[in-house]
Amino acid sequence: MTENDPDFVHKIVLLGDSLVGKTSLVQRYVYDSLSPDVGRTIGAVLHVKKIELEGNVHKQVIWDLGGQESFAQLREQFSANASGAFFVFDRTRLETLEHIDDWLNALYAAAGKIPVIAVENKVDLESMITAEQIKGILTARGLIHIQTSAIENTNVEFAYTELVKVIMAERGKKED
Repeated sequence: MTENDPDFVHKIVLLGDSLVGKTSLVQRYVYDSLSPDVGRTIGAVLHVKKIELEGNVHKQVIWDLGGQESFAQLREQFSANASGAFFVFDRTRLETLEHIDDWLNALYAAAGKIPVIAVENKVDLESMITAEQIKGILTARGLIHIQTSAIENTNVEFAYTELVKVIMAERGKKED
């Protein structure tokens, strides 16, 4: 193994309806920038970032999956063998949270019961979803909840680091 080889490689997929901010979260995290004219993701776009965590190098292979319904089958193919996922919803649009089961069911069918973190994106905007609604939906599904803003760079790196920690914790349970 060379010095540049990662200790672990994690395939991470971003799930959620169109225009919830998946691409912006990836761009902010991987490139520390935002394109003002981010359009809709067509199909899937791959990004890579390495981080060091607890003395190990983790290579994150991040798949930004298009949210349009027309890409549903493609998303399932790209979700296969994923290590973990983000379910991203837009706090200004309740329907983006209400679609959670469609996303999770498709993910679990393709990748098995992998770690998922629910990301409430756009916390720089006023929420149209109550805290009780969010808590009820996410608690019922056993998901960790992280609030982010790609615009203000709020909790973006934290979310990715947390997902790697959860993936590693699950991996440790399987090895015991």
